[in-house]
Amino acid sequence: MSTNEESMQKRVTGMGIIIALLLGVITFLLVNRNSQTEVISQQATELNDAEMLKEDLQNQYEEVMNSLDEQKGENEELNAVIETQKTDLEARRKKISVLVNSGKATKQELNNARLEIDNFKTQLGRYLAELDAVKEQNQILTREKMQLAEEKKVLQTNVESERMNVENLNSEKAMLVGLKENLEEKNSMLNKKVNYASVVRVTEVTGMGLKTRNSGKTVQKSLAKNAEKVRICFNTTENEIAPGGNEAFYIRVINPIGETMAIEELGSGVFTTTKTKEKVRYTQRADIEYNAAKENVCINWEPNTSFSPGIYEVEVYNKGFMAGTGSFQLK
Repeated sequence: MSTNEESMQKRVTGMGIIIALLLGVITFLLVNRNSQTEVISQQATELNDAEMLKEDLQNQYEEVMNSLDEQKGENEELNAVIETQKTDLEARRKKISVLVNSGKATKQELNNARLEIDNFKTQLGRYLAELDAVKEQNQILTREKMQLAEEKKVLQTNVESERMNVENLNSEKAMLVGLKENLEEKNSMLNKKVNYASVVRVTEVTGMGLKTRNSGKTVQKSLAKNAEKVRICFNTTENEIAPGGNEAFYIRVINPIGETMAIEELGSGVFTTTKTKEKVRYTQRADIEYNAAKENVCINWEPNTSFSPGIYEVEVYNKGFMAGTGSFQLK
C-alpha cells in the first residue's frame, strides 16, 4: 500500500469517528430537547391546571359567600351561624390558595387542591342544609312565638274579663253583704221588738216569810228570825203575742244589803239581759206552761240560813227583759 493510500485511509477513519461523535451529540441533543419539551409541556399543563383551580376556587368562594349572605336576615342566631360558617370557609380557601399559588405545586399537591375544592363544595352543601334546618326551626319557633303571643293576648283578655267579673262580683258581694247586714240589723231590731212585745208581764209580785211547824203545817212569819224560807208569788198577764208553751221566769231576791240571794245547788244561776247583754245572777227559775192567760205562780226559797230583818226586793225577768217587780219586809 502506498503512502497516499495510507494517508487517505487514516483520513477516512478520522472522519468516520468525527461523524459518529457528531451523530452521538446530535442524538443526545435531540433526546434532551424532547425531554425538556415534555417537561415544559407538563409544567405548562400543571400551570394551566393551577390557574383553572385558582379561578374555580375563587368562583366557588364568591358563590359560597353570596349564598351565605343571602341566607342572612333579622334572626340573630341564624346570622351568628352564617358568620361562623364563613370564617371556616375562608380558612379552607386560604389553605387551598397556599397549595395553588406557590407556582411549584406538584401533581399530587394539585390533586390535593382539587380534593379540597370538592370538600369545599361538599361543605357548602352541608352548611346550606344546616342553614335550612335552622331557618325551618326558626320558622317553627316564630310560628310558636306568634301562637303563644296570640294565646297570651287571649289569656290576658280572659284574665281582664275575669278580673272585671271578680270586681263586679266583689261589688255585688259587698252590696249583698251590706244588704245582709242591714237586713240582719233590721231583723235583730225586729226580733228585739217582737221579743220585747212577747214578754209576759207579771203583776202583784209579793213575798213572805214561812216556817213549817212540827205538825207539818206551814205558817207565815213576819219576823226574820222566825222565818225558815220565803215564798215569792206573782200573777202572769195576758199576752196574745207570746207563743204558747214553756215560759221561763228568772226571779231575783235581793236582801236588805243589796245582794242577790243565790245558791247554785238550789237552782241559782246567771242569765243575760237582752238589751244590754249584762250578766245577771238570779235566785231561782220558774218554768210554766203559758197559754196567754192569767196564772198565779209561786216559788219557795229555803237557803238553810237565817234571814236578816229588812226590806227584800224582788225582780222577775222574762226573755231577758224586766217583767215585774215587788218587795216584802221581814221585821
